[in-house]
Amino acid sequence: MRILGSVCLVLLLACGGDDDPGVGDGGARDATADADARDDGGSIDASADVASPSLDCIGEELTKVFVLATELGTATPTSHLLRFDPETLTYTDIGVIRCEAEGSLLRSMAVDRTGTAWVSSGRGALFRVSTTDASCTATGMELGQHEIRNYGMGFATVGTSSEERLFITAEGGWWMDGLAYRRLAEIDRSDLRIDMIGDIDAPTPANMELTGTGDGRLFGMVLDVRNLRNIVVSVELLDADTGGTIERKVVPLAARGGFAFAQWGGNFWLFTEAPDGRARAAEFDWESGEMLRTVDVALDVPGTIVGAGVSTCAPYDLI
Repeated sequence: MRILGSVCLVLLLACGGDDDPGVGDGGARDATADADARDDGGSIDASADVASPSLDCIGEELTKVFVLATELGTATPTSHLLRFDPETLTYTDIGVIRCEAEGSLLRSMAVDRTGTAWVSSGRGALFRVSTTDASCTATGMELGQHEIRNYGMGFATVGTSSEERLFITAEGGWWMDGLAYRRLAEIDRSDLRIDMIGDIDAPTPANMELTGTGDGRLFGMVLDVRNLRNIVVSVELLDADTGGTIERKVVPLAARGGFAFAQWGGNFWLFTEAPDGRARAAEFDWESGEMLRTVDVALDVPGTIVGAGVSTCAPYDLI
């Protein structure tokens, strides 16, 4: 895929096209199941899924990275939930995600400490997906809060405690004139209300995703597409209380199709699409600012990786 075409797909999703078959912060959807879901995201009691201490970080699987892969270019794009092991560079296909997203595409994902993946659609609907069998449940979150529709997501703990927060980065296309292009916010999982935090210093236009650690740090991956011939990817350490940038490092990686990232073991894994169209996983060393390795070989991924999430149970001590 040519870089220009891939970026156009990224921008389409970032700008909130409800029926976009492209790539961006997240993925695409086969809207065929969960009969109880509605256009507003359903009517499930949100408080039922708030993390219970007895379910915290149980199982080695929660230390791995989960990714959302979508078979694009088909009449009904199908999304798969995969588990990626950064140590063995292997993927396990957990199953097909069947969320009723009303024709919109799934686009971003974050994983909590109980093994639930929180997945958003291009219309802003929020779903809970099991990382055990990929089953999907609508949350019933009210759409259009603060005029937000498209957003990237990531969990980070409160300090080194087991309490965690679900952060989102809202895109500026839905903000009134005079406001920042990107803003940091938080979804309160007890009542699914969105609380604004502050402005993010990001270029216009840009796409952004989030990932966090078990010691309270929040990072953002930014794709600066102001110059389509010289796309710049960077990773930023964010102030979770204000949205401000504490430190920014440019990633020496050519951006193409796909857009997802997650921290693991002190480094960051960036998932994009290789020039031959196959899935690519690249490991970025935060401390040195260098790429450690890029895996372009056949990894047997069904489609393009368009979303990623890692729980705060994952190792992080090298960052």
